[in-house]
Amino acid sequence: MYMLDSKRVKSEKQVILSLDLDNRRKKSNGLYPSKIRIYNTATQKNRYYGTGYDMDLSTYKKVFESSKPKRREREIREEVEALLLEYKAIAQDIDDFTFDTFEEKLFKPKGESQDIFYQYKMKIEELDLQKKIGTKSNYNCSLKSIKQFLSENKSRGPKRLYFSEVTPRFLKGYEQWMIDKGNSRSTVGIYLRPLRHIFNIAKPSNYPFSKDGYSIPKGRNKKKAINKEGLKILFETPPENEFQEKAKDFWFFSYLCKGMNMKDILYLKWSQVKPKCLEFIREKTKDTTDDQIVIRVPLSTFSKHVINKYGSEQKGKDDFVFPVLNHTMNEEEKFKAKQNFTRLINQHMRRFANHVGFEEEISTYWARHSFATMAIRKNASIEYVGESLGHSDIRTTKSYIDSILDEESDQKLIDGMMDFD
Repeated sequence: MYMLDSKRVKSEKQVILSLDLDNRRKKSNGLYPSKIRIYNTATQKNRYYGTGYDMDLSTYKKVFESSKPKRREREIREEVEALLLEYKAIAQDIDDFTFDTFEEKLFKPKGESQDIFYQYKMKIEELDLQKKIGTKSNYNCSLKSIKQFLSENKSRGPKRLYFSEVTPRFLKGYEQWMIDKGNSRSTVGIYLRPLRHIFNIAKPSNYPFSKDGYSIPKGRNKKKAINKEGLKILFETPPENEFQEKAKDFWFFSYLCKGMNMKDILYLKWSQVKPKCLEFIREKTKDTTDDQIVIRVPLSTFSKHVINKYGSEQKGKDDFVFPVLNHTMNEEEKFKAKQNFTRLINQHMRRFANHVGFEEEISTYWARHSFATMAIRKNASIEYVGESLGHSDIRTTKSYIDSILDEESDQKLIDGMMDFD
């Protein structure tokens, strides 16, 4: 067993900690695990704890014996040394040292305050109580992905993950692992934002998302808007079947209702349908901000046609306009119904668009972005577009559009949205 004597640490309780490379047996990856060895001088017994790093002897010496290690090797050294000092502090805090007591302090007390998996669990339960099913799903996906990364790359079962383990190097490794599996940088960002939020809540001493640390990739903001000519072709071309007709109707309803997304459309109630307009608050922001933005959408002739065509026969003020959701459903069931409906609309809209001649995979998102683009081209201001889309931050709106033009009146703009000539 290779021992790095310069890393030996002796506590006042006669417990000796050292860093070893366990080269007794190679792992399946051809490397040896680096471990922290704890020796109890009273019982003259050892116990080993993995650091999460596998390496050969040459790499081990470069990391821990080199006077001028390279950046990657220096980062590994700093991580392992921090872990070694953490173990030392725990060992020194035990009056009558036993390995059972040490492991109890190492693992169990940390569960609530330092275990990231535990914090995920608490957040997911909170979101479940708040009936934020979509956000809950995002956190579950993020947690599952991180556990899979640990299982495949850190040589240990993903039972727990401490804040001290998540360093910029850890996050860069996760990002590369995601990309190697065929995920986009945007997907990496989607999975890491819940983790960053967990850090922001717990406020541990180490914060890897700082300015000089790791930056979550934003990905390229690919514009998915259809121009005036394309919108005219889509609107005037007859669908091939009733499924495409429904998809087309809801797509243009979204477009003409200021890019209203599918969740807001399906959660729309008859009390929000006025004689000349719709008034609603985005479901996404309903419980997240104090100053709610009430979005007012003047109803075009086509929008009224869609409501009359697909609207529910039950028209109580609290009844849903479109009979996809109902009040007997719980939030989980509503979430699944919304997902299935959106998937159906996207599937048949894509087929209809391909039939028309579009090669792109047209989805409901394109309706939202097409509204923003057409509004700007019809001289609406960026402030108007931001309010229409329900954005609380103008920077979000700027991600949709490139330029700022003058604002036109609300009703005039909506009336002109079908003017393709």
